[in-house]
Amino acid sequence: MPATPKTFDLSKGDSLTWRYDVIERIGSGTEGEVYKIREKSTGLTRAAKLYFQSKAEIAKSFVRYARKLDALRDCAIVINYLHAEEVWINDRFIYCLISEYFGGAILDDMLKQYRGKRMPPFEALNLIHALVVGLEEIHARKEFHGDLHKGNIFVERTGVFFRLRTIDFHDWGRTPATERRADILCVVRLLYDLVGGREHYKKQPAAIREICLGLRSDLILKKFPTVFHLRAHLETFEW
Repeated sequence: MPATPKTFDLSKGDSLTWRYDVIERIGSGTEGEVYKIREKSTGLTRAAKLYFQSKAEIAKSFVRYARKLDALRDCAIVINYLHAEEVWINDRFIYCLISEYFGGAILDDMLKQYRGKRMPPFEALNLIHALVVGLEEIHARKEFHGDLHKGNIFVERTGVFFRLRTIDFHDWGRTPATERRADILCVVRLLYDLVGGREHYKKQPAAIREICLGLRSDLILKKFPTVFHLRAHLETFEW
C-alpha cells in the first residue's frame, strides 16, 4: 500500500476529477489539504478538502463527517457542504469533500499581518465573540466541533466585524458533553494565542486574563461551564 502523503502537491490548472480544476492550495492540516477549485461547467468557485488517508481507511468516519456538516448547514460558522467525490491521486482513491468557497484568510495566515503576529486585545475579543456566537449554535444542537485552532478557521473582516467559517470537525471518541467542554477550552486557548501567548500574557488587560485564567482548565470550566456563559461574559464584562 502506498505511504500516506504529507501533501498532494496540486498546482494551478490541475484537474480534480472531470468536474473541477485546481486554482490554489488554501490550507493544510493533519487530516489533509484544502484547495480552492473552479467548477468547469459553470466557472463557480468552490473549496475541496482532500484527505491524506485512503478511502478504505476513513470510509465510516468520512460519512459521519459529511452527515454532520449537512446537519449543521444552518450554523453560521460551518462551511456549507455540497457533496463528496472520490478522487484518484498518488495511486489510490481518496475522499474529497466539496463545499462552498469562503473568501476569508486562514486565521494563522491573517495573524502574520499583525506586528509580532499578535492581535490587540479588543480585536481578539471581537473575533472570539464571533466564534463563540457561531459555536453556540452548534452546541444548541447537542453537537460539538472538536478541533478549533488557528489553522482551520477562515476569517473575513469588515470594519470591526469578523465573519468566520470552519470546515474541520473532529471526534475523539469522548462523550458529546466532554467534547463541548473541550470546545470551550479550545476557544480560550485561541484567545490566549491571539494576543501573544505565554510571552505576553502577564501584560494583558484584565479583560483577557479574566477569560484565559492562566489556561487553568478547572477554573475556566467553573466560570464558563457552557459556551452560553462565555458569550454572556463577553457581552457584559466591564473594561
